[in-house]
Amino acid sequence: MMRRWEISVDLRAALFVVGTLLKWLSLTFLLPLLYALIVRENLFPYVLPGLIALGGGWLLERATRTDQDIRWREGFLVVALVWLLVAFLGALPFVLWGTLSPLDAYFEAMSGFTTTGATVIAHVEELPRSLLLWRAFTQWLGGMGIIVLAVAILSKLGVGGTQLMDAEAPGPTLERLTPRIRETARLLWGVYVGCTLLNILLLMACGLSWFDATAHAFTTISTGGFSTRDAGFTALPASAQWVTMLFMTLGGLNFALLYRALLRRQGAALLQETETRFYVGLLLGATLVLWVHLGLGWENLRHSAFQAISIMTTTGYASTDFDRWAPLGKMVLLLLMFLGGCSGSTAGSIKVIRTWVVLRFIGRETQKVIHPRVVRPIRVSGRVISEETVRAVAVFSIFYITIFALGSLLVLIDFARRGLEISILEAASAVAATLGNVGPGFGMVGPMSTYADLPTMSKALLIFLMWAGRLEIFPVIVLFMRSYWKG
Repeated sequence: MMRRWEISVDLRAALFVVGTLLKWLSLTFLLPLLYALIVRENLFPYVLPGLIALGGGWLLERATRTDQDIRWREGFLVVALVWLLVAFLGALPFVLWGTLSPLDAYFEAMSGFTTTGATVIAHVEELPRSLLLWRAFTQWLGGMGIIVLAVAILSKLGVGGTQLMDAEAPGPTLERLTPRIRETARLLWGVYVGCTLLNILLLMACGLSWFDATAHAFTTISTGGFSTRDAGFTALPASAQWVTMLFMTLGGLNFALLYRALLRRQGAALLQETETRFYVGLLLGATLVLWVHLGLGWENLRHSAFQAISIMTTTGYASTDFDRWAPLGKMVLLLLMFLGGCSGSTAGSIKVIRTWVVLRFIGRETQKVIHPRVVRPIRVSGRVISEETVRAVAVFSIFYITIFALGSLLVLIDFARRGLEISILEAASAVAATLGNVGPGFGMVGPMSTYADLPTMSKALLIFLMWAGRLEIFPVIVLFMRSYWKG
């Protein structure tokens, strides 16, 4: 007799939370709606998605109402579904304006909410102003995370908020600043909003209009990379580039430590962290290598620092067309795409702390070849990390590199079967830039180009990679495992 396959995931509890989140997400359409009202643009592209989010979320919440708290299993399902659905809702304004096809609109929206910055729009300056604001706002919302925002403001999530924060927040760990997870989320968002406001003021002081300053601040602290200019930061003053370097660097730091450094005056704690020192050291080292490579001079120093910070923090801005650089410069930038920022930051990719742990692990295992009986625990900021954590970091890194390799191969195959040409570097950079939520790559997906000319299957693959990369792979991978559903 066949045993009945019982689903171990509480779908009702998960869908109830998804409905609640979608219902409150409808409020985000008020910003472009109010701006469209002020500048007398079409309101319908924002009214309809807002109503769909409100009505759909309310109906789903009502149909699945339950008092059951979500566990880690439901947490993974909630974050995976929410990111897919918010990208769908975020794509609707692009479709309703007649700007993009449904697939391209979904690509653009997924790129926005995952703070990737890869675009299919060649001439963004031709977009309606309200749509430009919405495009930047999607990155600001996705930077700290829609789930973290929900936990910060929705008391109904209860204990389940912990599972959502753990499943969604970037990085190997999310440090609590207070015993209550909602209070921690509010404090992190407080730092995020404060940095955004300061960024706006400084960019306006550099000569940017309030609109350009606001849009670029939205996409800087979120390490997103969307710009309101076709030429990106190559069209903006050098002073604005220096200001943006500062806030890209801040966006790549651990926000919990940043909170303590800025508001609790514990700056020493920030500098004492292994990850912070390694992060700053890598940025300085990459800047130095690029500066020597490009040639000494103040302008080259600015471009070297800007591109090193932009790519490593996965922001994706360009102060110059780095696709024209010699192979050494491109290789440095390609390597930086895999590093990312700190845990608990808005940056994507592997993350600096994982790189540190992997390097220490390799060093320890090499030592064991020479001294088999040596006991050498791996320490981070003076604290010994468990072997379970080391194993988890190693597994994640292997998964990441494997997905990168397979993704690059699939893009090459897709182009080959269509009789199109793409170099290995172009395919690899497109995959690395989307999986790591970086944005621009090289060649046909370079900083002065777009992803518009990629075949349909390649675009669909890159959308999947943006989604999986933003959720740090595991919340997506487990959904395809029978053991997750069966228990």
